[in-house]
Order: sequence, then C-alpha cells, then structure tokens
Amino acid sequence: MLFEQLLIAGLITGAVYSLVGVGFTLVLGVGKVANFAHGGFVALGLYTALFAHDHLGLNAYETLVPATLIFLVIGFGIGELFEWRARRAGEIGQLLVGLALLLLIGGLLEVLFKNDPRTIDGPTLGHVRMAGLTVHGTEIFAVVFTLAVALLIYVMVRRTRWGRAMRAVADNAEAAGLYGIRTPMARRSALAVSIAIAGATGVVISPFTTLTPEVGTSYLISAFAVVILGRIGNPLGAVLAGLGLGVVNSLSAGYLASYWTSLAPLLIILLVLLVRPDEGAVV
Repeated sequence: MLFEQLLIAGLITGAVYSLVGVGFTLVLGVGKVANFAHGGFVALGLYTALFAHDHLGLNAYETLVPATLIFLVIGFGIGELFEWRARRAGEIGQLLVGLALLLLIGGLLEVLFKNDPRTIDGPTLGHVRMAGLTVHGTEIFAVVFTLAVALLIYVMVRRTRWGRAMRAVADNAEAAGLYGIRTPMARRSALAVSIAIAGATGVVISPFTTLTPEVGTSYLISAFAVVILGRIGNPLGAVLAGLGLGVVNSLSAGYLASYWTSLAPLLIILLVLLVRPDEGAVV
C-alpha cells in the first residue's frame, strides 16, 4: 500500500516538474539559452494567484487565462532584453540577465509578501481515493493541464509555420536568417511562450503549494534535471522525465530520507551529464 501511495504522490509532483520543464526546454531548444529566471516566473505565477485571491476575490482557475496572457506580454519584453544583451555581450550576457531576474523576482516577492510561508484557500474540485490516498481535484487538474500543454507545444512545434521557424532557428540560426526567418523574433516568441507557461504553472499549482519567495530556485533546479533527462527541445521527453523525477523523489523520501528530494535532481543532472555529456550544451 505504501508503494502505491508514494507512486501516486510522485506522479502528481512529477506533473508539476513536467510543466516547469516543458517551458524551459522550449527556450533551451530554440534560443540555446538557459533562462535562469524561469523558476522565478513560476514563483511569480504563484504570488499572482495569491494576489488575485486576496485582493480581487478570484480563485486560481479564474486567474489562469488573464495571468497567462499577462505573462506572455511580459515574456516578449524580457525577450527583447535578452536579445539586446546577446548583441552586446553574447550568451554570457543573457545568462547574467536571467540570473539577475531570478534574484530580483525573489527579492521583490520577499519585500511585498514577506518571507512567511503562505497558502491559498480555494476550490478543491472534489477528491478521489486511490490506494488509500486522497487526491484532490486541483492535483488531477494539474496533471491534465500538464499533458494538454505538452501536447499543444508538440503540435505547435511540429505542425505549424511558427513551429517550423522555431525548428529552423534551433538547427541553424544563421541559415534560417538567409531563408527569411526573423531569427530574433523567433527567439523572443519562444521565450515569451516559455515565460507564459511558467506563470501559468504557478497559478495552476497554487491551490496545493506552499508559497515562499525563494521557491523559484528549487523549481529552476528541477527544470534543469527534467530538460537534461528528457533531452533539450523535446516537450514530450520533458513530461516523461518530470514524471520519472517525481516518482524517484517520492520513493526516495518514503523509503530513505526526506533530504533525498533535494539531492535527487542534482544527482540526476550529474549522472546524465557523465553518461551523455552532449546534453550539457545548453548554450
């Protein structure tokens, strides 16, 4: 019974990792840039849901669509900043911008909301019992949302003109430019979609997540593990890797010790890079 409970809990946690990883792998695959601020935007999505709940009376699901659109617009602005730094200081400049944004977001959240852990009271959407474990509807929604987003991104990348431009830029940005593809715009749009997914992730998981300003860093580490394990630029691979990582974390915490949930992503990154060093080329 314990194994089944840990497995179910791991799959739910893994769905969150997958959702974070899907956006991260998109910008890595197309822009060839590790956006260190990705976890920060997940945290920003969490606190957006908190603000909407406390001050506007909206639950997470009423906040989801407008918040996603706002993060999409913000993403295009951030994309312009990344491109400007790329022109002036190359890829290292972009990395520094991402790191600065992560620290800035964490600092602003701490100033505005203090460092006290917060939770959001909201609709549970019912619950079901699985192997003696109560699974709330909010958690099931997060799993379904993850699969839907991953499938949507996969179809967009594989079946649309936008996706063909993304793949061309990912394969050879210089050659894509010669064929009339606006490479900077392709990179900006990939980053914007990535940030929109990160913000939406925060909103979706807010009903069952404890909010702290530094939570973005932990999601960034998990995103790296998911992307490296699932191969860069592969949204479906990110889903499978995220689910696997969630199960490993859950089983480790249940049968070994809770600190393994923090160590597991780091160990996975190290082991995969030792076995497949080519996956370390994220920039």
